[in-house]
Amino acid sequence: MTTTKGTNWSRRRLMGTGLAAMGGLLLPSGMLRAQEGVTLDAVGDMVSMAAKPGPYRIGFSNGFSGNSWRAMAIAALQAEATATPDIAEFIVVDGQGDINKQVNDIETLINQGVDAILVIANSGAAVAPILRDATAEGIVTAPFNLPVDGEDWSTYVGTDPVRKGGTLGKWLSDALGGSGKIVALGGLPGNSYTAAGWEGAQAQFAPGIEVLAFRDAHWEEDRAKVVMADLIAAYPQIDGVWCDGAQVGAGAMKALLAAGRPLVPVTGDDYNGLLKLFDSEKGNQPKFDIGLMSEPTWQGIFAMRAAVSLLKGEQVPKRQVLVPKMITRDNYATYLRPGLPDGVFTDTSLSDEELAKIFSA
Repeated sequence: MTTTKGTNWSRRRLMGTGLAAMGGLLLPSGMLRAQEGVTLDAVGDMVSMAAKPGPYRIGFSNGFSGNSWRAMAIAALQAEATATPDIAEFIVVDGQGDINKQVNDIETLINQGVDAILVIANSGAAVAPILRDATAEGIVTAPFNLPVDGEDWSTYVGTDPVRKGGTLGKWLSDALGGSGKIVALGGLPGNSYTAAGWEGAQAQFAPGIEVLAFRDAHWEEDRAKVVMADLIAAYPQIDGVWCDGAQVGAGAMKALLAAGRPLVPVTGDDYNGLLKLFDSEKGNQPKFDIGLMSEPTWQGIFAMRAAVSLLKGEQVPKRQVLVPKMITRDNYATYLRPGLPDGVFTDTSLSDEELAKIFSA
């Protein structure tokens, strides 16, 4: 792998850049208008490697498949693989939320002789050594969505969780006027994304923000309702809820409703269930407010395209950082999809027909 210094590229500039010039990193077709708020920055070095003959076998190690975001991300990748002549086979393995299983899954993909491995890591620290081994063997390694420790992988695509968590933390702090009692709900226990996001959030809280509790909620709405119900029983005053995923935020708000407690400012992403809940309850709940940043389900497409470009000997950015626009009461209607299920993440490259297949399964 070789590196050369690169520059930052916005999403708009990428849209107007030739396919070869940026290694094929063009936006997927058919994106929703909500995605106009997303920028994509190529940060730091450009990287390349010696070309390998195709077509290629691509593996994807998914840390777990316990929510609709993962189902949509896999569907987007499968559609991209089917539409890409350079990909002969796309193999998906599921870590089932088990860190050790994911490491073993990646080792299996290495033993199967795949040309590239895409990864959403359960633990960025745990998968780093096995990805280093894969990279050393000449396999392109392309983690996305959740960061992986170190630099011993080929290319990364995703949001910056510290920056994103900090933006959401500042929004919540400001929404409460710099004073109030909050709880925080995260994703899978020990995952690097929530940890980084929560670190960023805490750095942005005003001194008057009191954190009552932090709980893992596995990025699942139903689990979040149970977790939040316990917090409601423990704390008579909850003024706000910080979440890194809006399915968790929706569960928390529904738990407040069930307990007869007022809805409060909440953070998260572009989960349709929370957008629909805000749309229906904002007129009845004067304290209810949303500060959200989308977590695009299409980001894996960029990881796949980067991997193929590297295999073809083309240069790609070492890091591509997605910077979503804030979703607030002022623009949420642009993202809201009232005719689609709650589980849809609305910043998606999938058509309504493709979404219907996922949610009718």
